[in-house]
Amino acid sequence: MKTQIFFLTFALLFTGTVPAETGNPKDIPNAGRIRIDGRLDDWRTAGWTPLTQPLHGNPSSISNAQWSIQWDDKPSLFIAVSYDDADLIFQDSYVSSNAQDCVNIFVRGDNGSQPADYSERQDSAQQYIFGLAKDKTSAWKKLARIDPFPLHNPAKAAITVNSNRLTYEISIPLYDTFDAEFRRKCRTTEVMEDLEIGVDITIINVTSNGYAGTLAENLMPDKEHNAGHIALHTLGE
Repeated sequence: MKTQIFFLTFALLFTGTVPAETGNPKDIPNAGRIRIDGRLDDWRTAGWTPLTQPLHGNPSSISNAQWSIQWDDKPSLFIAVSYDDADLIFQDSYVSSNAQDCVNIFVRGDNGSQPADYSERQDSAQQYIFGLAKDKTSAWKKLARIDPFPLHNPAKAAITVNSNRLTYEISIPLYDTFDAEFRRKCRTTEVMEDLEIGVDITIINVTSNGYAGTLAENLMPDKEHNAGHIALHTLGE
C-alpha cells in the first residue's frame, strides 16, 4: 500500500494535477467608508501585508513596501499600497511595462474556470496599471493592452508622494466577465462572505539607469499572461 501511495503522489506531481500555488491567502475584510483621495486616514484598522519578493530583476530603490485590501458589495475592491522609492521616475501616461514607476493590480472574480491567457481581451481577468504623472499630482490608469481605458469601467486611483514615500489608493470593480467595448456584456461578480477571488499586485521599479525590477508579495510568475498565477484570497466579514 505504501508503494502505491508513493507512485500515486509521484504521478500527480508530473501530470500537473496537484493544486496550483495560491500565493499567500488572506481573508479580505468588508470595507467601511473609504474615500479615494490618496490619504490613508480611513485605513487605520486595516491589516497590512509586506511586499518583499523580487519577482524580476533587482528592485533596489524600493523599501518598506506594503499593501492592504478591502471589499464592498458594489462589487468593488479597495487597495492601498505604500512604499519608499529612492529614485522616482514618472511619466504622464503609460509608456511601456518598464519605463515608469507604477503598480500592477491583477484581479479575477470568477475562479470557476482556468483561462490560460487573458491579456488581449481582459475578459476573464484584468490587469490594471496605475501611475503618477510628472506633475506629482495627477494619476493615470491603464487596462493592460486595452486602449483607451473603457469609460464604463469605474476603476480609479489617487496617488500621493511625500518626499520619497509613494501612496496609492485604488478602487477597482470585480467582474466574472468584462467586455471592453460593451457595458451590457459585462457581468459583475455576485460577492458574499467566503467567496474566493483572485487578487495580486506587483510594483514596477524604474531608476535613472533604466528598469530595475519588479517587487511582489509572492513569486508566482507570469501574472500578466496567466490568470492561474493570480493569488487567491477569500472575502471575509
